[in-house]
Amino acid sequence: MNMNTESLLLYMKPEEMNEKQRAFYDFHMEKFQNVPYIWKLESGELNGPSNAMLHDIEIGDLLFRLNREIVGQTRVGRDIHEIAVLVVVAAGKAAYGTYAHEVLARKAGVAEDKISAIVAGQRPTNLTEEEAAAYDLAYSLCQAGPIAGSVYDRALRCFGKDGLAILVWLVGMFKLVGTVLNAYNEPVPDYRGV
Repeated sequence: MNMNTESLLLYMKPEEMNEKQRAFYDFHMEKFQNVPYIWKLESGELNGPSNAMLHDIEIGDLLFRLNREIVGQTRVGRDIHEIAVLVVVAAGKAAYGTYAHEVLARKAGVAEDKISAIVAGQRPTNLTEEEAAAYDLAYSLCQAGPIAGSVYDRALRCFGKDGLAILVWLVGMFKLVGTVLNAYNEPVPDYRGV
C-alpha cells in the first residue's frame, strides 16, 4: 500500500513490540475486525492514531480503551455521531481522521453532499433538525470559549441530557485524536486502489 506522505513515527512490526505493545496490538486486531477503512498496513503494522498509541503504550492503551467506550455509545444515531466527528476532524485538518470518518459517515447513511460540505468546512444547507443540532454543537465546541446557550438548548431538546453529553465527549475525544494525528503527520492511505 502506498502512502501519500510520511508519518513522523515509524510503523511498528508486531515482532518488534514489547509485551504491552503486543497486547494492545492484539486487542486492536480484535476490536477493528469490521472497521471499513484502512487501519493497518498490508504487512500488519497499525496506522492512524493507533501507531502513535503504540509508541507511548501507557497512555496509548488508556486512550484507545476510552475511545472505544465513547465511540461504542448508542445515545445518538450513528449518522449524528459521524456528523459531529466529521465537523471536528475537518476543523482540525486531521487528514487521516477525515478520511476514516468520511468512510464511517457513508456507512452510517450520511448523504454524500453533506459529507462533502462538512469536510470542506461548510455547514450543509439540507440538514435535518437533529443533524443541525449536532453540527452546531460540534462546530461551537471547536471554537474558543463557551458555547451559546441557544446551541446548548437546541442540542438538549434534540438529544436529551445523555445524548448531549455523549456528543460533548465525542468532540473532546476527536479533538485529542486529531491533535495526535497532526502532531505525527499521519498520512491518508492510498485507499482508491483498494
